[in-house]
Amino acid sequence: MIHTILGFLTLFLAIVSYSLYFRGIFKGNTRPHGVTWFIWSALNALVFYQQLTHDAGPGAWVTGAAAVANFCVFLFSFKYGERTVTRFDQACLVLAGVSITSLIYNMGSDLSVILASTTFIIGFGPTLYKSFRKPLEETAATFGLNSIKFLIALFALSSFTITTAVYPTVLFIVNAFFAVFLFVRRSSSYCNEPKD
Repeated sequence: MIHTILGFLTLFLAIVSYSLYFRGIFKGNTRPHGVTWFIWSALNALVFYQQLTHDAGPGAWVTGAAAVANFCVFLFSFKYGERTVTRFDQACLVLAGVSITSLIYNMGSDLSVILASTTFIIGFGPTLYKSFRKPLEETAATFGLNSIKFLIALFALSSFTITTAVYPTVLFIVNAFFAVFLFVRRSSSYCNEPKD
């Protein structure tokens, strides 16, 4: 019962966090980097499938919701997102492709969660690089809420194993780091624009 309640709570936080992100996009304040969101949508779809096959239960719901939301952000990035694709972004896309291919061939093994976590971090590269220069073009609240929801998702897992728990743990840590990173960059003397 408690796992189901926590699962619904993570879904609620996912809806709130992505609603804030979509609002930022449509207001012109948030400019998502398509490379990041493409990598994340593919990755979360694979991880969601893997979690389901390992009886993650309600703890996997948030990953499925993230896959859908990530794909929507990727689609919106064509019109509203960052248009510049650097060599660094291209390198991240290639590395993520190699990592996802390896993940597919190692599905079900403990190595797969390491590959999934690595792919997520690689996918963060383009957004992190862009946000160092343009920290006002991301919605910090989304990443802060994402960190909280993945922490709760850990407690919602029906089966707590390396396969089911490592990925949400990494997402909890990385999202928290990025939210703090945005706050610090926005507070620096380089940012004179109003915050969203």
